[in-house]
Amino acid sequence: MENVAGILRHCHCGSPTIVLTSRTQDNPGRRFFRCGTTSGPGHVFKWVDEANSEELGLLADKQAMLEQDLIQLKQDLLDLKKDISEIVDVLQSIKSTV
Repeated sequence: MENVAGILRHCHCGSPTIVLTSRTQDNPGRRFFRCGTTSGPGHVFKWVDEANSEELGLLADKQAMLEQDLIQLKQDLLDLKKDISEIVDVLQSIKSTV
């Protein structure tokens, strides 16, 4: 079974995950994701705190990519405005010669 980063909404078997609270001596009160249908090998088990931490990392990466995309879009917009300005200048030049 592959390890998927972040919050798991579905098990690899297709069942939605559920959140339960551990009652073990080693992890009392610690919450975890588990397959909503079956527990055991091949089904999801992940601590909620670890999943949340991973999810924040994934979101930070996505935000950084979006910020780079925004910078590029702003540059593209400036380039388009420049092109439009040049086209207007050419059209005015043609209009004045006609």
